[in-house]
Amino acid sequence: MDNNNIKRWIEQNADAKTASFAASLVPGLKHKMYGIKLPILSKKAKELVNNIDDLEMTSCEEILLKVYAIGYIKDVDAQIVKVLEFVPEIDNWMVCDSFCSALKNAKKYQQKYWLIIKDKAKSKLDYEQRFAFVMMLKFFCNENYIDQVLDILIKAKPKIWDTKQGLAWAMAECFIRFREKTEPCLSELSPEIYKLTKRKILDSKRVDAQVKQALKNENRVDCA
Repeated sequence: MDNNNIKRWIEQNADAKTASFAASLVPGLKHKMYGIKLPILSKKAKELVNNIDDLEMTSCEEILLKVYAIGYIKDVDAQIVKVLEFVPEIDNWMVCDSFCSALKNAKKYQQKYWLIIKDKAKSKLDYEQRFAFVMMLKFFCNENYIDQVLDILIKAKPKIWDTKQGLAWAMAECFIRFREKTEPCLSELSPEIYKLTKRKILDSKRVDAQVKQALKNENRVDCA
């Protein structure tokens, strides 16, 4: 399928109401959004795996088609090449999180992906950092990696809101799955990240009421 056909398909499946709502959730969006729902884009992307390099990125939908197409690459080494090419292009949380969700190979090939994740966590590019944090919470919050994940998260210094939220989200997931290991680490977070993490834990339906109450009662002086 050439680019003209892809653009035509996007226009035919556009939904102005969905586009308006979705765009409102992504401040500073740099590309036009047509409002095609993600499951539809994901299904279409299966047809484009062999044409990833030909895909343009002039609309949100074209970018997301590329995101999902990369996710469908079966050979992990070939996939990682495309991941490394694409990650620096991420410029908003929606693309970042959609990309992370698409990279299900990371669950099977932990060691290969961890090399990327721990490197991107130190990146000076904001959305490379968020990519690392979201990948951690999706695929590396487990027995084998929890210690390394926590060590990276408590040392990270995110600068923008989206990246701070990504770190807090990852920290909250660590707390939910590995409370005993994570709870002592909360005191090492900055006041802002601690507040964000605490809020995400309190909002979770996977944390029981007693734990939530104890967290509510906790009072950090530097968070006052």
